[in-house]
Amino acid sequence: MWQNGGTAFKPDANILRHLKAKRQKQRVLAEVKLRCLWGHSKNFEDLDTFHRAIRPYLCLAQIFGIMPLSNVLSRDPQEVKFRMRSMGMVFTVVFLLLGGLKTIIVADRLLTVGLNAKNMVGLFFFIMGMIICASFVSFARCWSRLIVPWSCLDILMLFPPYIPPKRSLKYKLRLLGTCLSIVAMVEHALYYASGYYSYRMHVLHCHTNHSRITFASYVQKEFADIFEIIPYNIISVFYAFFLNGTFTFIWNFMDLFIMLVSLGLAQRFQQFARRVLKLANCFVPDALWSDIRMDHVRLCELLELVDFSMSVIILISCLNNVYFICNALLAIFTKLRYTINYIYFWYSLIFLLTRTFLVFLCASQINEASRLPLKALYMIPSESWSQEVQRFAQQITNEYIALSGCRLFYLTRKSFFGMMATLVTYEFMLLQLDAKNRRAGLPELCT
Repeated sequence: MWQNGGTAFKPDANILRHLKAKRQKQRVLAEVKLRCLWGHSKNFEDLDTFHRAIRPYLCLAQIFGIMPLSNVLSRDPQEVKFRMRSMGMVFTVVFLLLGGLKTIIVADRLLTVGLNAKNMVGLFFFIMGMIICASFVSFARCWSRLIVPWSCLDILMLFPPYIPPKRSLKYKLRLLGTCLSIVAMVEHALYYASGYYSYRMHVLHCHTNHSRITFASYVQKEFADIFEIIPYNIISVFYAFFLNGTFTFIWNFMDLFIMLVSLGLAQRFQQFARRVLKLANCFVPDALWSDIRMDHVRLCELLELVDFSMSVIILISCLNNVYFICNALLAIFTKLRYTINYIYFWYSLIFLLTRTFLVFLCASQINEASRLPLKALYMIPSESWSQEVQRFAQQITNEYIALSGCRLFYLTRKSFFGMMATLVTYEFMLLQLDAKNRRAGLPELCT
């Protein structure tokens, strides 16, 4: 490093250039971090933050009346806030009014003919849609308190010593959202195809005087509860289809949103784990272990904040999925009239099971990644085991790091298999109760 030039020592020029270049690089990184923290949107937009990745989904949610936030398109997460006087809130109020009217109409019609386990599915679907919408409005009020610290943590973990992942968070969220949206739209189309074919066969066999089957006649039958109050016209038809589509979107968006949030958190825990595992079998001073432990505290605080804000939505999601999976299983084991009916119900069941599994799979990555640093800690030799390392190890082992449904259960793989076991038991009970109806066979087509 040093060269003896007579009586004085002179520094090596190559070493000096290397140190100077390293200091300049550190200054550039520090300046970028500061500009991002101070709200320079151009610099912030270039980063792979959760705010940037989730923004298209927030914009889409505005159209369907959930997540009423203002300035959703803003690059600065501090500007995205819940406001009562905003266009998003207008859409939400309109949906709650129209959706509430639809729910009341369905409930009144079912109370007239009599409720049972099979015909109350539609009523449950609309009631859950209203509850989900109200839950997201409550969650939107907490959004600014959640996304600002999340963005600060993103900035911290997008620079060295943390290593960015191979696939960006934006790419992962776009891929998941696109795939799930396509599958959901196919399921929604199959619902109408199954209903239309059943209606067509009923008309052909039972109303032979009908010369042709029109789209208008099917719509009037499909949305008969609405057209009993509202006259049939192009506006009422649009209202019926849009409202039904909105409820379906909300039903799917709830699970998708939990997946997106879970992936965003899991990616940061995985980055943290990779940093700690990289230090395995290396001498690490206590000062560095202290910095690492504080980063872990920040991650856990963010997870706790997200869990506190989203636990009700997670609970509703799981209850909703359990009910509809049981109903779909009961419908499949019951005799159906046409092949298209079987295709729709089997596709719907597989979609429901896959969607539920993905919710638990995405969320379980948080818990699995949070345990990985223990592998590096257990490889530390006893002579290097310090009080700071002991604190870090206790911090990981004593805290159960995972998203939960109001702390009643946690979104892990173990919980998913437990829920599936409960579903199987409950389904056997339903099949026994419905055995008499299944033996009776299909009712007459024209009754």
